[in-house]
Amino acid sequence: MTPRERMDAFAKGEEIDRVICIPDMGVTMVPFLGVTAREYYHSSELMARLEIALFKKLRHDSVGISTSLRGVAEAMGAKVAYPDYNISYLLEPAIKSVNEIESLKVVDPLKDGKLPILIEALRLTRDALIKEVDVGAAMSGPFSVAASLVGTENLLKWIIKCPEKIHILMEIVAESNNKYIEEVAKLGLSIGFADPVSSSSLVSPKQFREFSLPYLQKNVNKIKEKTGSAPGIHICGKSKEIWEDVVGTGISNFSIDNVEDIEEAKKLMGDRVVITGNVPPVDVIYKGSKEDIFKSVKECIRKGYDSKKGYILSTGCQIPMNTPIEKVEMFMEAAKTYGKYPIDLNLLSEE
Repeated sequence: MTPRERMDAFAKGEEIDRVICIPDMGVTMVPFLGVTAREYYHSSELMARLEIALFKKLRHDSVGISTSLRGVAEAMGAKVAYPDYNISYLLEPAIKSVNEIESLKVVDPLKDGKLPILIEALRLTRDALIKEVDVGAAMSGPFSVAASLVGTENLLKWIIKCPEKIHILMEIVAESNNKYIEEVAKLGLSIGFADPVSSSSLVSPKQFREFSLPYLQKNVNKIKEKTGSAPGIHICGKSKEIWEDVVGTGISNFSIDNVEDIEEAKKLMGDRVVITGNVPPVDVIYKGSKEDIFKSVKECIRKGYDSKKGYILSTGCQIPMNTPIEKVEMFMEAAKTYGKYPIDLNLLSEE
């Protein structure tokens, strides 16, 4: 099966030849192209070239380009640094004071920040690959955008000191995300979220329910309205305490960090969403041996393959910068070895 055929059949609940496999890559794989991260972030052509080159090499089941955690925040006025050999990071929030929140403007994705570059990169990637593989767009959940917009420390402080102002902030951010969603939907692509700041490692479930969930819901609703399909979400760190809330928004796919257990996720939400994950990207893919990679992939498939709504093998988060492409090839090889249907339970249970 081609990756396109495999993904289409998976979406319909039909038989496929092996477990769906999507390593979490993107900008961190720029050394494979021989360019810098800085060059990548400023070039639609390089963004597309990287996705195309990785797909030709690995034949994984979905490709995509992300706004990064800071893309929408930068378009709204945050200053972002672009190192040559690392991911971008927040240099300066768009506002310093809670009283400036009302001055923030909703983005125009065709003009502001690097959003036009991202939209063009998605178009180029779609045109090159859509017949062969699923192409998607990834973006930050609204609470994570807000953290890059005002600074994580400020956001966490202000939700306690002046909650009503944060609700105003979140309305503006959700609307900005919706503007980007509308443009990406015109390309006919699927859309998903990464929302690390909503993690229970950073905010309590109560804070998540008040300040993140209602605005995530607005974005999920917009994606469904504009694309006709439900988005997936990845939350870094601990997230078990909010699984029910997130699933309740109507997402289709929940990607969990490697600190969480696939077996538990399967039991608690596998009958409602696809479970994705969760080979450790640093300790196993980046630092581990081939044996470590095979062992971890085998364990993930053993735990997840029979999840009711389906299972996708992936890494627990983005694969780190300077991970040799050979390591990702080992990951794909392990997926083919242990994930072939019908699943060989004897192979999965071997020590």
